[in-house]
Amino acid sequence: MANSTIDMMLGGLESDKESSPLETSVIIPNKSSIINSVLYALLIPICIAGNVLVLAAVRRNPSLHTPSIILLCSLAVSDLFVGFLALPLDIAVVLTPLSRVSCYLRLSQARTFLNIQLCCVSLETMTAISLDRYLALRYHMRYPNMMTSRRATCLAATFWCKNVILSLLSIWKKNTILLVAVVFVALCLFISSITYSAIYRIVRHHQHQIHAQQQAVQSMNAEQNLKIQAKKRAANTFIYYICMLLCYFPAAVSALIWVTYKEHWNIRWYFADTILFMNSAINPFLYFWRNREVREAVLKIVRKRLCKTDFENLNNGHQ
Repeated sequence: MANSTIDMMLGGLESDKESSPLETSVIIPNKSSIINSVLYALLIPICIAGNVLVLAAVRRNPSLHTPSIILLCSLAVSDLFVGFLALPLDIAVVLTPLSRVSCYLRLSQARTFLNIQLCCVSLETMTAISLDRYLALRYHMRYPNMMTSRRATCLAATFWCKNVILSLLSIWKKNTILLVAVVFVALCLFISSITYSAIYRIVRHHQHQIHAQQQAVQSMNAEQNLKIQAKKRAANTFIYYICMLLCYFPAAVSALIWVTYKEHWNIRWYFADTILFMNSAINPFLYFWRNREVREAVLKIVRKRLCKTDFENLNNGHQ
C-alpha cells in the first residue's frame, strides 16, 4: 500500500547526514526510477477506479454495512489514497529537477507522511481482518455480539488516527521510524500467519463436522449454514492475506537490507516498491471475485451508469 518500506520513511530530510540511495537517485532520475514511474502511472487509474467502485457500492447498499465489510472499506480507502496521492507524489519526486532541491524536500516530506500512514493502516487492517475471521469461525454463534459494525468502525478510525501521529514523528526521527516500521511489518505478518494457521485448523475441523452431520435433523441446519458461510469468508480473506504477503515481503526484505547492510542495497530494490503498489490495484479485483455481495453491488452501479449514458446518447441523437 504504501511506498517502498525503504523510501517509505526516507523522504530526503535534511536531518540525515548520510545521503541515501533514494536521495541521489530520485533527484537525478535513472533508468530504474523512470521505469517505476511509468508503472506507477499505469497503476493510478486502476487503483482509483477500482476502489471508488467498491466504496460506492458499499455506501449505496446498507446490507453491506457489516463489520467485515467496514474493515474492507478501510483497506479500500487506503488503496484509494495510494492511487490518488502516494503514486502521483512519488512520480513528482522522481521528476523533480536537481535545481529545485527545496521543492524536492517538501514533496519528500509529504510522501514520507503518506507512505507511513497508508502502509501502517493497510497492515493493521489486514491483521484485523484476519482476527475478525478467526472470531467468526471460533465463536460463530457469539460473533454478532462480539464484533459489531460500531466496533469495527471505531477500530478502523483508531488505526487511522494512531498512524497520523506515527507519520508526523517520521519528520523528525526518520531512521528510528524506519526501524520501527520494519519491526512492525514483521509483527503484522507474523500475527496474520499465526491467525490463518488457526483458521485453517478450524475450517478443517468444521469440514469434518459438516460431513458427519449431513444426515442430521433439520434443527442442525442453521448452525451448519453459519459454519459454511464462515468457511467461505475465511477462504476469501486467506486469498487477501496471500496477496498481501507476496506484495509486502519483497519490500520488507528491501527495508531489512537497507537498515542492516546498506552497502548491499542497490537501486534494483526500487522494484519492490512497484510490487508493493500493485497490492492497491489488485485488492478491488479480489473483492469483485471473492465477495458476491460486493460484486453484485458494483455491477449494479456499472449497469446503471451504462444505461444512463446510453439513454443520454439516445436523447442527443433525437435532438
